[in-house]
Amino acid sequence: MAAASLTRGYNRSVALSSIISAVELDRPRLVAETGLSQATVFRVVDDLMQDGLVVETDASPRVGPGRNATRIRFNESHAMVVGVDLGGTNCRLVLSDALGNTLGRLVDTTPVALSGSELADWLAGHVFELTARYGQGAELGAVGIGLPGAVAGDKEHVIASVNLPQIAGTEFIDCLSEATGVPTAVDNDSNLALVGELQYGAVPRGGTVALLVIGTGLSAAVAVDGRVLSGREGVLGEFGRLPLYGSGYRVRDLVSGAGLVAYAADQGYDVSSTRELFAKPHKYRRVLDEVYRALTHLASIMSIAYEPQSIVVTGGFSESLDEASLARIAAQVETSVSVRTSIHHSSLGEAAGLLGAMSLGLSNLYHGIGVYRDDLAAIRSDSAAVIRSFEASAPEREPIRLPLRSVV
Repeated sequence: MAAASLTRGYNRSVALSSIISAVELDRPRLVAETGLSQATVFRVVDDLMQDGLVVETDASPRVGPGRNATRIRFNESHAMVVGVDLGGTNCRLVLSDALGNTLGRLVDTTPVALSGSELADWLAGHVFELTARYGQGAELGAVGIGLPGAVAGDKEHVIASVNLPQIAGTEFIDCLSEATGVPTAVDNDSNLALVGELQYGAVPRGGTVALLVIGTGLSAAVAVDGRVLSGREGVLGEFGRLPLYGSGYRVRDLVSGAGLVAYAADQGYDVSSTRELFAKPHKYRRVLDEVYRALTHLASIMSIAYEPQSIVVTGGFSESLDEASLARIAAQVETSVSVRTSIHHSSLGEAAGLLGAMSLGLSNLYHGIGVYRDDLAAIRSDSAAVIRSFEASAPEREPIRLPLRSVV
C-alpha cells in the first residue's frame, strides 16, 4: 500500500508540474511529456479534475481517424496567493491567481511602532482585505513574505532585523501564520529579489548568478542552477560586514546609501543623499573613487567565492551607477582575480522582491496540491504574461484599517 501511494504521489506531481507549465495541452501530449502510461495519465487527470485543479477546454483537431482530443489546462482560479515585500518604510503586497497573474496590488506605510504580534495582525488584515477586494470569491491558498533581516536556514525564525527589530525571533512569523490560516512562508528580501529575477526577469536559471541590493543598506544573494543558497545563520551574502583593508570602515560604509552619506560627512562633505554625490562627480571625485574601489573589491570577492556568470545590481543606490561604470568594474575584476563576469542592472527593479515573494507563495501552493519539492523547479511560468498583468495593475495607496478579527 505504501509503495502504491508513493507511486500515485509521484505520478500526480509529474503530471501537475507539466500541466501548470502549459497554457493548455491534451492528454497524448501529457503522456509524451511525462513518460507516464496513457492509462496513468487519464487516471491522474480525472483525479485532478475532481479536485478542481484541472479543467477541460475546447477539443483540438485530431489528425486521422477518431475523435478530437479534449484539451486541459490548470485551473488558475483554484486558489489565490499573496506576495508581500515588507520593508522598514513601506509594505507592498500583490494578489495573484494560481498562475501568478496579478489581480490587485497594495502599498502602505509600515507601522514600525507596532510590536511583532501587532505587526503580524496588521499585515494579515491587509492580506485579507486585498483578497476580499480583488479575489472574486476564490480562496486564499498561500502567502509568501520577504523580510528585511537575516532569516535562519530553517526559515522558521528571524535572527535579526535592523529596520524592524520586532520581527526577530519566532513570534512575528508564528502570529502571522496563525492569523492568515494558510501556508505562510518567509525569506530574506534579497533572496526573494533574486527568485523574482530568476522566475520573471532576464536572468537565466542555469549557472551561477549573484544579486547585489544596494539601497539604504547593502545585501546580496546567490543562486546556483536556479536554487538560491541559504546559510544556517542567515548571514550568507552579508558582504557589507567585510572590513576595508587599511581603514576602519566596512564595505557597507561606502556601498550603501546611509553608509556613504555618513562616510562623506566624515571626510568633511555636507551631503544629504548619494544622488547628490554622483550628480557632481568632479566636486566629490575623492569620495567616489573610494566608492568604486569598494565596489570592485566587493565584486572581486563575490567572483572568487562563487564564479558567477553575472552579477545583477538593484536598489536606489545602484541607479547612480551607469552601465559604463559597471562594465569598468567587471573588467577590473577580471584583471585582478581572473574571473569573467558581467555586471548589469536588474530588469525588474524594485518589483523583483515582490514578485519573488509571490513566487514563494506559489511554490507552497503547488506543493500543497501535490507537487513534490524536487518537481517545483521544473515548472515554467509564462513570465511575459505575469509581468504584463503586474505592470497593468497600479497599486492602491489608501491605507486599509479593517480590523483583522472582523474578517472571517
